[in-house]
Parts: sequence; C-alpha cells; structure tokens
Amino acid sequence: MLGQPVPPRPDPSGEKDYRSFSWLFKQMIHEAVTIDRDLAAGFGLALTDLMCLTFLFESDEPVTAKMLAEHVNLSTGATTALIDRLERDGFVVRERNPTDRRSVIIALVNERVEPLLANFDRLRHRLRRAYDGLSADESAAVERFMRSLLSDD
Repeated sequence: MLGQPVPPRPDPSGEKDYRSFSWLFKQMIHEAVTIDRDLAAGFGLALTDLMCLTFLFESDEPVTAKMLAEHVNLSTGATTALIDRLERDGFVVRERNPTDRRSVIIALVNERVEPLLANFDRLRHRLRRAYDGLSADESAAVERFMRSLLSDD
C-alpha cells in the first residue's frame, strides 16, 4: 500500500518484540488522532473544541469552566474564549451553578451535539470489538498497561 507505514518484521524467536509493540502503539494513536481531527473538521471545530465536548459528554458530574480548563490544559482566558466560541456556535450553554454562585456550569446542547456524537461510533465500535475479544485477564492486563502509561511515576 503506497503511503502506508511499514511495520517492523516480527521477531522470529517469538519473544516479546518492543519495536513491533511500539510501532503498533504509535499507529493506534495516529489513527485515533486522525479520526478526531477529521471529525472535528467536519463540524468546523478545532481538536481542543472536540476534546471539550467529549469531556462534557463523558463527565458524570456538572462541569465548570475551571474543570474544563484543567482537562484541556488551557489558561482561564483561553478557556473562556473556547467556551464563548462553543456557545456562539450552539454546542454549549452556560448555566448557573446551583452550589456555587461564583461559577457557572457548562452544559451541552443535545440537539447540536447529537450528530457529532453519532460520528464517534466508528471508533467506539472498533474499540468495543477489540475489547470484547479479550478475556477478563487480558482486559485487566491492558487496563494496567494503560494506567501505567498515564501515571506520573
């Protein structure tokens, strides 16, 4: 395939092969970023916008502007501009925080984000198919691996 990266050859001994592992990991990240980039562009969004909308969708609690800023690693000023843009484009609304009058809750506008979220199915289905193919022990090992990658240790 022209333009496709060529994976390293597997270790013929059958031993653990870091080069192949590293290559596959990078390909997985590249594919996820490509899907997100294309999805964002299709809706006239930047990747940071998509990260915010995804965070709002997946959050189990009301999200404040401060929480959003911490999640996407932006200054409060840049986060305010981002929220202003998403609000102007109809993706979010600011609501009063019932527990803290000094802050607002950023809420999704469901009718506006539903078409966007429906497009996440492509990646979600692939992820679910791979996950369903794992045994409980394999799933636990993959989760431990991902958590170790995300830890600061």
